[in-house]
Amino acid sequence: MRMPNFKVILVEPEYELNLGYAARVLKNFGEKEMHIIAPKAKVGRTAIKYAKHARDLLENARIYCSLEEATGDCDFIVGTSGVLIRSKETLRSPLTIRQFIHHVKGKSGRFAILMGREGTGLSTEELKKCDFVITIPASEDYPILNLTHALAIILYELSSLKVLKRKKALIPIAAKREKEELQYLFGEIIDLVSADMRNPSKVKLAFKRLMGRSIISDVEAAALLGAFSRIRNKLKNEK
Repeated sequence: MRMPNFKVILVEPEYELNLGYAARVLKNFGEKEMHIIAPKAKVGRTAIKYAKHARDLLENARIYCSLEEATGDCDFIVGTSGVLIRSKETLRSPLTIRQFIHHVKGKSGRFAILMGREGTGLSTEELKKCDFVITIPASEDYPILNLTHALAIILYELSSLKVLKRKKALIPIAAKREKEELQYLFGEIIDLVSADMRNPSKVKLAFKRLMGRSIISDVEAAALLGAFSRIRNKLKNEK
């Protein structure tokens, strides 16, 4: 049975100093790899100086050209944001880090944790691709944390799940492909009954949002896939 694990990804980091400190924080919490998308800063003397004993992580960091490449081996994408933004364009409501942990504890799977740019954070388009968006509660007067401070807090909170792994059997989660198939089948069902609906596209979006923030087991996914398939076939036969 797979264990839940987290892949921390820095998105276009801008400063050498933060590269060094980020490597150090990652190693502090037992991370063995460093993942970076299109870094704006180079791994130079300053980064190495502040990485201290995490120089190996820094010098062997995996560099990616795109978000898709970096998250291709992950079941879920988790964005981070210092500002709570609720928009019709995004597919989920922000969670605090502890609310997120409550959702994922006892589950299996691989989660990409995206740490945004120092200046602008993650873009709206990047947040749209996330299954979860998490935030760290801070003062309303100045809610934006430094990149590495936020990283340290997130990794500290996630470390509580390591204790849970030792104590409790984990539930295998549905694969990303299964969740996409559920969305596809649901969409077909809605298309078949759309003549009787006021806003079918809104219903599809609501289901997509539900899938985006849900962690369902492989058994639950199989049951839903079977049910959706039968409903779709029955509706087609009645046409």
